[in-house]
Amino acid sequence: MKLFTVGPVACYPIVLKTMSQQMYSHRSDEYKKIHYDTVDLLKKWLETENSIYLFSSTGTGFMEAAVRNCVKDKLLVCINGDFGKRFAEVGKSNGKQVEILEPALGDPITPQGLDDALKKNPQVEAVAITHNETSVGLINPLRELCLIAKKHGKLIFVDAVSSMGGTEILVDDWGIDICFSSSQKCFGVPPGLGIGSVSKKCLQIAEKMPNRGYYFDLTLWEKDHQRGQGTPVTSVIPQIASLNAVLHMVEEKGGKKWYFDLFNRRNTKIRRAVKKLGTPVYPKRGYESPTVNCIKAPKGVPGKKIYDEMRLKGYELAQGYGALKDVTYRIGNMGYIPSLSLTSMLEALKEVYASI
Repeated sequence: MKLFTVGPVACYPIVLKTMSQQMYSHRSDEYKKIHYDTVDLLKKWLETENSIYLFSSTGTGFMEAAVRNCVKDKLLVCINGDFGKRFAEVGKSNGKQVEILEPALGDPITPQGLDDALKKNPQVEAVAITHNETSVGLINPLRELCLIAKKHGKLIFVDAVSSMGGTEILVDDWGIDICFSSSQKCFGVPPGLGIGSVSKKCLQIAEKMPNRGYYFDLTLWEKDHQRGQGTPVTSVIPQIASLNAVLHMVEEKGGKKWYFDLFNRRNTKIRRAVKKLGTPVYPKRGYESPTVNCIKAPKGVPGKKIYDEMRLKGYELAQGYGALKDVTYRIGNMGYIPSLSLTSMLEALKEVYASI
């Protein structure tokens, strides 16, 4: 089955090779060398001097860490779809008051909308933004939103699960306090690894925060990070070693610009093909995701029908999600996708459209 999912995605050959290696201790010199080399590569990628932690979890672990460590009472969550809703649920489940900024489905969070929401809710401590909303294939204008949040003096938490690695994120320049992702998306590594940068301001707040838990206690992670221990808990060594291999692969091929261009070329090809089939991508024009295409199914055809028919042809796309489950399907643009596989998938999609 050829994968065009929205995560987990197909792994690069270098990842499969790395994952097959024998295990070693997460306290060994061999591991620590890979750990800190990976951290340095990620700092370069995100252009940040902030600490970077490698959680043995998915990105949702970083959601919880942000809320528990850095929010005492109240935060504002920007929602464009189901993963923004998850951030709100994480906040509520941890006993925080959550204010919501939610435009019409398919529309982005606008700087003016965020400015108005913060004027109405000046007491919130942080703003949570889903950079790339996987459920609707929409990317928010992150840089501009960060400027607004910083103008109001708020912490900025960014869910970059399906954007980190696929498009530019400048953590320090944009003033992002916590920016997190997962291994199973743009980097083409199996799931299980949470990746995140954390600002000094967040660490200072965390030191005084009661009931911040243990597993995701940022002060505990910072302590072991600084003393060369790597992590306070057992690391997901194969995923970290694989991420390290992917980051070096990208460096050798031309750096992150080369990688972003690769995403752009693939996405352009996908969008042109579905446009010819008469089914546009879902979100507002100009805010289409660079990594996930949410496509309106043909009129009268359930999105799942497209998904099921493509599976019969050997291609795993992604079903519609949340409120759009029945009327859309999705094509991922992440991980290992050879050019010939992309071409053959689009030919198969054309055949499916002709048969329904």
